[in-house]
Amino acid sequence: MRRFVVLVALAISATAAFAKDGFLTIGGSVGVFRTDARIFNPSTTKDITIQAYYLPVGNADNSAVQPVSLTVPKRQMLLFDDVVTSLFHNGGLGAIRLKSDDDFIATSRIYAQTAATSCQGAGTLGQFLEGDDVSNASTTGVLIQLKANAAFRTNIGAVNPNATAAHVTWRLYDKNNALIATGSPVTMPPLAVVSPTSMVSGFFFNSSGDLSDAWVSFSSDLPIFAYASVVDNTTTDPTYIAMSKDSGGSAITTPTGATFDVTLNSFLITISPKIEASTLKVGDQVTFRITNQATDTTHGFTLIGPTGSVLIPDRFYPPGTGTVTQTFTVRTQGTHTFFCTNTGCGTGHTNMSGTFDVGQPSDNDPGGKY
Repeated sequence: MRRFVVLVALAISATAAFAKDGFLTIGGSVGVFRTDARIFNPSTTKDITIQAYYLPVGNADNSAVQPVSLTVPKRQMLLFDDVVTSLFHNGGLGAIRLKSDDDFIATSRIYAQTAATSCQGAGTLGQFLEGDDVSNASTTGVLIQLKANAAFRTNIGAVNPNATAAHVTWRLYDKNNALIATGSPVTMPPLAVVSPTSMVSGFFFNSSGDLSDAWVSFSSDLPIFAYASVVDNTTTDPTYIAMSKDSGGSAITTPTGATFDVTLNSFLITISPKIEASTLKVGDQVTFRITNQATDTTHGFTLIGPTGSVLIPDRFYPPGTGTVTQTFTVRTQGTHTFFCTNTGCGTGHTNMSGTFDVGQPSDNDPGGKY
C-alpha cells in the first residue's frame, strides 16, 4: 500500500498513482480564505469508498478524529467547494486526510477571495500543485529562496504523516549563509499539522539578520513534510516553496551542556578551558562560573552575542564574593565578546576584554582573541 502526503502553502493536490492514504495538509474556511477540493475515482469497474478526516491545526494529536464516509462512483469526480464547511461542517484551519482501500486522486486549491475595486470585480488569489508520495518524506530537509523583510514575508508549515510523534529542530540561515537561529525542539504528535507560521516571529522568534534571501533546514527523528509560502506584502501574491531533501543534513542532536571557569583578575579575564570555534554550537546551554581573584578592586563582566544581544547581563563582582554562576544559551554563530564593565577598576581596565567564536566568526569581529 502506498501513501502520499500533499504539501502546499496556498494550494494542494494529490495525484500519486495508487494512493490510498493521503493528506491535504492545509485547508480551511476562515474570513476570505477558502479551500475547494476534488476527489476522482479512476476505476472503470467499481465505485469506491473513502474515509475523510478533518485534522485541525494546532500541532495536536489527531489520531482520534472520526471520519466522514464518501462514495465516489466509477470514473467520476466529486466536487467540494469550500470543503471544510460543505463536507465537514466546520471552520478554521486544518488538514484533510483521505483513506481508501482503492486508488483515488484528490486535489485541492486554497485561495483568498479578493475584494472588488473601482476598476475590476472580485476574484481569487491562490495556488495549485501536485501531491507527493509519503516515500519522499524526510528526516532532514531544506527550504530555500525564503524572504522576510519590508517587501516579503514567509510562512512555514509541516505535517507529521506518522502514527507516532516526531521531534523536529528547525534552523534559520541568513543571506550570508550564517546560522542565525535555532528554534526550540518541536514535538509533532501523531498526524499533527503545523499551520503556516511566520518564519521570523513564529519559528525563530524575531531573529535578526539579512533575511532578504534566507533558507531554513530541519532535522527530525521521523520523516516529515514541510513547505514555505513567500508572500509579496504589496500584491499579496504567494509563491510556494517545496521542501527538498537535505543529503548533507545531520540527525537531531540533543543540546549539550558545557561549563567554563571565568576568572577576573587585575587586569585580565581568562576562560578555562579555552573556547575554540568548534567547542560550542547553536542551541547549547552554557554555564560560566565567574570568580573575582583580585584582592583590592571590583571588576565587572558581561557577554554580548554576535548580533548585539546580551547573553550574560552586566554585573559587578567585588573581591571575596566567591563564585557566581551565570547560564546562557548559544543563539547564533559568530564572534562573542566579553569585557569588564567597571571602568573604574584600574589603569589596566582596557585589557580586560576578549572574544570567542561559535562556528564562523562575525564579519564585524573586533579582534582581541584571548
